[in-house]
Amino acid sequence: MSEVDQSLPQKASWQIGYRWIVLVVASMAQATASVVSQGSYVMVPFWREAFVLSEAQTGALLAAMNGGQILSMIPLGTAIDRYGERVVVGVTMLAMSAVSFAIGHFVDSYVGLLFGLVALGAFYASVQPGGTRAILKWFPPSERGFAMGIRQSGLPLGTAAAALLLPALAISAGWRNVTLVQAGIGMAGALLFLALHRDRDLPPQGGAKGRIPFFALLKIINETPGFKATLAAGAIMAGFQYTFSTFVVVYLASAVKAQLLTASSLFALTQIVGVVGRVSLVSISDRLWPGRRTRTLRWLMISCAGLTLSLLMLPAGASTGLLVPLLAAFGLAGIGWYPVWLLQVGENAPKEAVAATVSFAMTLNLVVISLSPPLFGLIADLGGYVAAWIAVAVGVTIGALALRERRVPVA
Repeated sequence: MSEVDQSLPQKASWQIGYRWIVLVVASMAQATASVVSQGSYVMVPFWREAFVLSEAQTGALLAAMNGGQILSMIPLGTAIDRYGERVVVGVTMLAMSAVSFAIGHFVDSYVGLLFGLVALGAFYASVQPGGTRAILKWFPPSERGFAMGIRQSGLPLGTAAAALLLPALAISAGWRNVTLVQAGIGMAGALLFLALHRDRDLPPQGGAKGRIPFFALLKIINETPGFKATLAAGAIMAGFQYTFSTFVVVYLASAVKAQLLTASSLFALTQIVGVVGRVSLVSISDRLWPGRRTRTLRWLMISCAGLTLSLLMLPAGASTGLLVPLLAAFGLAGIGWYPVWLLQVGENAPKEAVAATVSFAMTLNLVVISLSPPLFGLIADLGGYVAAWIAVAVGVTIGALALRERRVPVA
């Protein structure tokens, strides 16, 4: 298991203070990478028009980057554990920027676009495990909640910036020029990371040396009490978050009779509050019950299940005054959960395989993310939205109840 970094207080003063520079650089890397990767989803309507795509072809675009991440996540995590996050994350971010540039200036067919997005996702897959490893290596347990929350805010902030800026730029300058802007932003983030980030590996403890082979890692995960339940909880919540994101606007507009613009604004509210949740919840929970991240995650999941059932109680024509607090609560718990879970995974991983463990966990999440919205849609087609939302609430509740209390050191 990951050990508390007892060596931190004995390090040189510049190293102790440098962790805040590492945090800023890792957060900037996450935000700029999100502009490139998540910003590609914003470009889908423009690609659909440019390449005259069907609904099925459009759906395949949305799945392409997930597929790329699934293929590369574990190998890149293993590489990060072996070579450090600075080189692997920096180089793959440069490669991601190059792919974005190539999509805009060399791709002239749907097939080329599809392969380009797979490559984009494959290179993007290093950013999350690399950033998580950096936080675990540089910050003591008592500061990790705050640090992880700050770093994780880079993803929704980068996504929001892309959603606000890229469509307007595509309309005025064309979608191909947008990719040049994305590539430039991604390259700036990569160069900043390469210039300022420093790897900080802990000395071997407990006689553990060298890398852990992947199948040996799976054995450790299987034998660690409560670890499988933690991985399952993350996959369930990832599926919940993306299912909610996919269907909530449609549900509010069709079942609750909210205006489409109102429903879209409410969804944007969940993303904004989600940033606040990612920064604050894990830090607050560490103050209320230090080291008990599993307890926090369980209550967040139970809250999400209750909020999901609350959707079904909304009357047609529900007032904005009723919808705003409900959707804000969804953002707080349904997006804010992620750093809590990510830290729980990282802190229980073998210290020689932090990035590989996080990569494995995120790969499971991506598989569930790919399957959950279509499954929800199938249930909704067969039994209506009531049956579909109840199924979501039941699944989240089961995942919450399966979690086992696991305290982590807080020194």
